[in-house]
Amino acid sequence: MTENHLADQLSRRRALKILVGTASAAASLPVIGAGAARVAGPVCHMARPAAELPTYHPQFFRPEQIRTLEALSETIIPADEHSPGAKAARVWEYIDEIVADADKGAKDLWTQGLAFLNGVAQQEHGKNFEDCTADQQVALVERMSRNEDAPTRPEERFFVAAKRATIDGYYTSAIGIHQDLQYQGNTALAEFPGCTHPEHKV
Repeated sequence: MTENHLADQLSRRRALKILVGTASAAASLPVIGAGAARVAGPVCHMARPAAELPTYHPQFFRPEQIRTLEALSETIIPADEHSPGAKAARVWEYIDEIVADADKGAKDLWTQGLAFLNGVAQQEHGKNFEDCTADQQVALVERMSRNEDAPTRPEERFFVAAKRATIDGYYTSAIGIHQDLQYQGNTALAEFPGCTHPEHKV
């Protein structure tokens, strides 16, 4: 799999289709707990712009894990000329909330997955994942994604969980909804003109 292919695979224009396509694999993973519906329900988790939101206090991840999580989510959904990426959308906060509410299996999946990612980055590049170059980050994520359709190794299962949560978090954020998908909401009409065909006028 080439870098360009990975970039296309993770293109946010296809992100929702990807999520549906991998649902069978992701559904069996301990991504979120039974109480997550209260957190990740149909309501946009960040309806207001990030600058207007109150300061978020982490519930589960430690500061060093948050830095890795921010970099990973941005690698999955990067900023481009169309809209900001997962970091600007504060996707890590969404993930922190759902993992904090999850069971032990999900918590272990995330903590061990982030540790694995940093371990490989340290081994190959002498620095944590968030300090690697963009190309290095893409290469590391690409490796974890190779068996995405049928993950068996812990790091592969972690990638599926991370991508699913990143997409969920991004597309329930103000940036994902309004800037990327360009949803403007329902537009109120000052008047309803009715049918405009001449033959139907009285």
